[in-house]
Amino acid sequence: MTAHWGIEDPAAVEGTDLQKHAAFLTAFRYLKNRLIAFTSLPLSGIDKLSLGTQLREIGRLDGSTSGQEKAG
Repeated sequence: MTAHWGIEDPAAVEGTDLQKHAAFLTAFRYLKNRLIAFTSLPLSGIDKLSLGTQLREIGRLDGSTSGQEKAG
């Protein structure tokens, strides 16, 4: 099973060094929150359907790019 937890690319941020640094800190926080949510799942007692649902929900946490259109 796979999941896509898209967040904004902090390397794409233009601005001052402080703004770029803040973008990386924000991206780190979003990824950290997703990993905490994932490691909190009761993996030994969850069925595949429920796991898929939970993974999608984690992907919709703050900072998600899942609702944005992708170029390409």
